[in-house]
Amino acid sequence: MPRSRSTFGPLDTALFVALSLMWGLSFLFIKVAVTEIPASWVVVARTGVGAVALLAIVLIRRRRLPRGAVAWLHLLVLATVGTALPWGAVAWAQRSIPSGLSSLLNSFVPAATLITAAIVGLERVTPVRLMGLALATAGTAIIVGGEVGASGEQVLAAAIVFGATLLYGSTAVYAKRYVSGRSGPLAIALGQVLLAFAVSLPTAIAIDGVIDVRALSPDALLAAAGLGFFGTGLAFATFYTLIERVGATNATMVTYAMPIVGVTAGWLVLGESFGLGALLGGPMTIAGIWLIQRDRAPSTSDADDEPTGEPALVTER
Repeated sequence: MPRSRSTFGPLDTALFVALSLMWGLSFLFIKVAVTEIPASWVVVARTGVGAVALLAIVLIRRRRLPRGAVAWLHLLVLATVGTALPWGAVAWAQRSIPSGLSSLLNSFVPAATLITAAIVGLERVTPVRLMGLALATAGTAIIVGGEVGASGEQVLAAAIVFGATLLYGSTAVYAKRYVSGRSGPLAIALGQVLLAFAVSLPTAIAIDGVIDVRALSPDALLAAAGLGFFGTGLAFATFYTLIERVGATNATMVTYAMPIVGVTAGWLVLGESFGLGALLGGPMTIAGIWLIQRDRAPSTSDADDEPTGEPALVTER
C-alpha cells in the first residue's frame, strides 16, 4: 500500500465530500424506507444491495477475501453484533424520532469506541481525551433532553440509538483486536456485510414474514436501494480509498460532517425542526469527538490504522 499523504488534494476533497453526503443521507434514506418497510427488511435491503456493490468493487480491484474458519467466525460476530443488530435497532428507532436526531446521536460512536478500548486496555485515557469524552457525553445528554419528546416511545427510540453507538464502539475494538491486519479492509467490509445479509434475511422472515415488494411505493424502494448502494457499498469503498490516500485519522474526520448533513437533509426534505437542545448539544458532541481524536497516540503508519467508529464499520450508521 502506498504511503498516505497528510494533506487533501482535489480528488481527496471530492471523496471526503461524497462520503459525508452518502453517510449523512443514510439517516434520511432510513426514515423514508421505514414508513413502509419493516426495520428488519430495511437491514436485509441495505446489506443485500451493499454486498452486491462491494463484491463488484472487490472483484474490479482484485482484492482477496479473508481466509480460514477463524477469520470468518470473527466476521460473523462483527456482522451480527456490529452490523445487523445495530442497523436494525436504528431503523426501528427512526420510526419514532427524526432522522436528524438519529444522525446527531450517532456522532457519539468515536466516544463509545474510546470507552470500550480503554476498558479492555487498548487505548489510554489522557486528560484531553477525558475532557473530550465528558464534553461529548454532556452534548449527547443535552440533545436527548432538548429534542426527545415526553412520549415513552420516543425516549425508548433515542435510548436504542444510543445503545447502537455502544455496539458500534465495542465491535470497532473487537475488529481492532481480532480482524485488523489479517485481510484487506475492503475485503473485510465485504465479508462483514455479506454475513450480515445472511443473518438478517432469516431473521426478517421470522419476525415480519415475507413482504410484498409490489405494494411498496417508489419512494420506499428508492430509499432502501440508495441506503444499500450509496450508504453501504459505495460509502465503505470510498472510506477505505480515503484511508489509503490520506490516512485513517484524516478519513475519520467525516465524523464531524455526517451529523451536519443528516440534520440539514432532515430539515430540507422532511421538514424536521430542532430546538435549543440540538443547537447546543450538537456542537458540544462534535467538539468532544474532535478532542478525543486529536489526542491520538503516535502511529508508525497512520495509513494502516483500522478506522475507529464508522465502519469497523464496518459499523456504520
